[in-house]
Amino acid sequence: MSTVENPLISIIVPVFNVERYIDACLVSVRQQTYQNLEIIVVEDCSTDNSLKALEPHLADKRIRLIQHAQNSGLSAARNTGIEAATGEYLMFVDSDDVVELSLVEVCFRATQMLNADVITYDCIPFDDGEPIKPAVVDVEQLAKTGERSGCEYFELPHFTWLKFVRAELFKDSGLRFPVGLCYEDWPFHWWLGLTASSIYRVEAGLYHYRQRGTSITGSTGSKLLDLYRVQAIVIAMVGEAADTGIRTALGNKLHDSYWSILTRIDERLLEKAFREAKLGVQEIRNKALVPAYNFRRCLITILLRLPVSVGLPALRTLRALLTLLSPARRNQQVAGSLTKPAK
Repeated sequence: MSTVENPLISIIVPVFNVERYIDACLVSVRQQTYQNLEIIVVEDCSTDNSLKALEPHLADKRIRLIQHAQNSGLSAARNTGIEAATGEYLMFVDSDDVVELSLVEVCFRATQMLNADVITYDCIPFDDGEPIKPAVVDVEQLAKTGERSGCEYFELPHFTWLKFVRAELFKDSGLRFPVGLCYEDWPFHWWLGLTASSIYRVEAGLYHYRQRGTSITGSTGSKLLDLYRVQAIVIAMVGEAADTGIRTALGNKLHDSYWSILTRIDERLLEKAFREAKLGVQEIRNKALVPAYNFRRCLITILLRLPVSVGLPALRTLRALLTLLSPARRNQQVAGSLTKPAK
């Protein structure tokens, strides 16, 4: 437990091509009710006016601007922020999102009351252009009512920006993000869960997540294939020693991910994605990562155990049915065909 009443807390904000959003993001970070902050802005060689848009915020002495010499990606930007951070706690905010003004205070108070290594919280998605609705937050009550997480932590969303972390974990375990891959939150989420001795969840939407048509999380292109790479890292990380609850949680996540990839990915990449998922399912069986089966997990498992000559046509039929039944899915496919993949 911290012996400092108001320790320094580091907030890492990676920046790349967010000229429309960086102002709102930094305003919400700078106006936190907890003020002893170190705001590390890592500018990753934007090709738009992001740097110019954030310049007015540099008058705030709590902001440290670090500029990469060449574009290196989100993982590298986050790692740069980790290396530069000097705070007792760390957290991450994506530069196109907005946070509740009480976010840091709630998390810090919770760590003190609960002696936690990690505090997780919820997000409130909003569409780009939609006004943000601030949450009504009782800081004291939220901090007191955090619920200790066990295996259920691994069932939570992987997003890095939903975690408030004691900085010692980064030093002691070497926690970093895999460079050169999308969906880098996967290994970080699992590594953190396997490393931290006490994780608590505060059930409140303290983070406002902007949904953009060009975001990686909404991608249908080749970036989706990176999920197989990061999942292989996680499977190796969990290994064979983890308890049954953790192994079941990983089995759930992997099967849900295969459903998402194979029902969303562009048709031109479908066969490659299907073949890679078949290899993944075989590895899951070898490692005994048995999920808690539901309809989707059962169906995707059956398809992936069929020969490619049978399973792939069946998968195409399933995708056609899903598109027929879901106007939102049809709209997503049209939108995906009109937008460039996110960097």
